[in-house]
Amino acid sequence: MKWFWQKERAPKQEPTIPSGAIRRKLRYTGKVQAVGFRFSAQNWARGRGLTGWVSNLVGGDVMLEVQGTPEQVQGFIDDVAAESAREKAFIHATVVQKDAMEPVPGPKLVIPTLNF
Repeated sequence: MKWFWQKERAPKQEPTIPSGAIRRKLRYTGKVQAVGFRFSAQNWARGRGLTGWVSNLVGGDVMLEVQGTPEQVQGFIDDVAAESAREKAFIHATVVQKDAMEPVPGPKLVIPTLNF
């Protein structure tokens, strides 16, 4: 017997890796802390449909991971470079580490920092 508030639950689907997805770990140095870089990176990533995370490092750098199609990831890297090239920009980021990683299944990378 089911009560009126009980619903049929759909079978739980296992998370999958989207076709053609890539994942990159990027480390940026320069003027990247206390200038809104993490929030800007989050907005650029969301605008391109990427998932990932971003976090400040103790030494003043910022580490992040992004996952999506190669075009989305390259577009994100280009967004950071374009913002850093602006004359009156607060953010001046230089990528010093770009590691390829295996994509992870699911809609989000589960890291306890600023996720997007």
